[in-house]
Amino acid sequence: MHLEFAVPGPPISNQSQGTPALAAWRTAVEAEANSRWKIPPLAGRLKAVIINSHTGDKPSLDVDNMSKPILDVLQGVVYDDDRQIRQAELTHVRIDTPFVFVGVSKVLTDAIQAGNQFVYVRIEDPIDPFPLPK
Repeated sequence: MHLEFAVPGPPISNQSQGTPALAAWRTAVEAEANSRWKIPPLAGRLKAVIINSHTGDKPSLDVDNMSKPILDVLQGVVYDDDRQIRQAELTHVRIDTPFVFVGVSKVLTDAIQAGNQFVYVRIEDPIDPFPLPK
């Protein structure tokens, strides 16, 4: 793993272009990434894990609209080009879902235990060789 952080959510879609909400969301993601990332951007292939912990029956947006602003903001900070992201796990989960905490990172555990909506982001090495679905 190269980087992980949680940002209070809900996430905002790039379809909200030009709105104060999207600008604030992008600023929050960038600030959190910058606070944890102190080295030059990574080279090579990467994997992104993004979990939107939401309230209610449906998340506020779909997974592709959730990931795009996050991956765009990390470009130039964590990696040079978002095309370096070769694998992604994009998940929506209700904050009140029962969880199993064995082996879970402290960043994710702390965010879940706070009980508020958040988005968890992790950048890691891709699975190589990539396992095809069964």
